[in-house]
Amino acid sequence: MDQLHRLGLQEHWIYEVLISTSCHDTPHAAPIGVWSDGADELLMDVYDGSQTLANILQGGHFVANFPVDAGTLYTALRAPEQLAFAGAHLVNAPVVVGCTATVELTLSRAITGGDTVRIVGDVRRVHHDGAPRLINRAEGLLLESLVLATRLEHRDPGAALTTLTENYRVVGKVAPGSAYERALAALLRDLGPSS
Repeated sequence: MDQLHRLGLQEHWIYEVLISTSCHDTPHAAPIGVWSDGADELLMDVYDGSQTLANILQGGHFVANFPVDAGTLYTALRAPEQLAFAGAHLVNAPVVVGCTATVELTLSRAITGGDTVRIVGDVRRVHHDGAPRLINRAEGLLLESLVLATRLEHRDPGAALTTLTENYRVVGKVAPGSAYERALAALLRDLGPSS
């Protein structure tokens, strides 16, 4: 994970990125969660039948682009024509212009499982200008959980606890072992049926 370590990635945390690929020289980018398991590779689960998966399997090259904010993820989904692309340095895939970091990858393995395919990409090049922006859903989920907890007397307590429990589950998935996960566990204990 030497190359990825420079980005500040925590092992097994899921970061929201734009995966850029190309099909017949046409660039494509889609938001996807990626993680590292300690090796110089990134992993992601991609839905079977998606354009991103088809492009990766066909070309074998792709780029993980770490966006400056969630607005770039929105643009990729809702106004993709507004994205600008440039060529990658070591792989045959586009780079999304304006991202804080890029990781150029080649397909190592594709493992089918249910309605997703686990893609494992070998890192070929890591580039960043300054501190990369790493987007992980845990911080936002903790913040929303804290806000919800302050409004319990105005909400259905059962529905609120269901939402808080789901937030805790997701935080455990995207930031396992983190302070965010411990804080949500404590919040749930404090707000549980005995409080």
